[in-house]
Amino acid sequence: MRPIYLSYLTAPVGDPFEALRIAADAGYAGLGLRLCDPATGMAASPLVGNPTLCRGFAASLKEAGLSVPEVEARVLMRGPDPQIAPEVLEAAAMLGRPCVIAVADQRGAIEPTEVRDRFAALCTEVAAFGLEAGFEPIAHRAVGSLDHALEIVSGAGQGARLVLDALHLHRMGIGADRLARVDPALMRVFHLCDAPPIPADLEGHIDHSARNRLLPGEGVLPLPEYVRALPPDMPVALEIPMMRMQETVPPAQRARMAIAATLALLEKEGSR
Repeated sequence: MRPIYLSYLTAPVGDPFEALRIAADAGYAGLGLRLCDPATGMAASPLVGNPTLCRGFAASLKEAGLSVPEVEARVLMRGPDPQIAPEVLEAAAMLGRPCVIAVADQRGAIEPTEVRDRFAALCTEVAAFGLEAGFEPIAHRAVGSLDHALEIVSGAGQGARLVLDALHLHRMGIGADRLARVDPALMRVFHLCDAPPIPADLEGHIDHSARNRLLPGEGVLPLPEYVRALPPDMPVALEIPMMRMQETVPPAQRARMAIAATLALLEKEGSR
């Protein structure tokens, strides 16, 4: 059975216990959290700097049978690049050692060689806490190709992982045949969503990526082909920001909508 996780952006709530309840009630196997501000590395969750609360949350995870596979996310930027606050990594290590996801800054704002060096440094930083770092290539950002992302991950050492997202693979022109040739040992989870046709402008790319994606089956992504290209036990994390619904559809309902659409897709493809 393929595990299905709830990524932070699908149902973004500040209270981790509320996020846990949303994931558990909807039938997810686990959930992603945002423990730090992606741009600064500073704390962005009440779990950070509070070991007692972390232990309570870890106990609640265990009781619910859920896990935390990923922590959102670090933007690798040019110039002074402050490390992630140690309290953030201490909190992550108490939650089952999730993968710390990093993405590159916008294209032109950082050179690929700088991304390589920053990611290698991040891998070293998180390894001190027993954690892994995952690099997620974003089509409209620096290092917006799968091959380049693979170079960065392979050059960063044993603790480096690759985080792939259906939307960005499609925007990079990567088909299922190429996805099937990616070493599954590099990936811990695959981000699943659907999306509208490729936009003509950068603002459209940013909107689809960070603010408004579609439920599986509502867009143009070749999701059945991508799913068939994955190992049968590869977990999927539903990263489906739906800010257009922010004022009308509660996060819990968005989480239920996302998993219902995904289960329908996986059952149709025989991948559940």
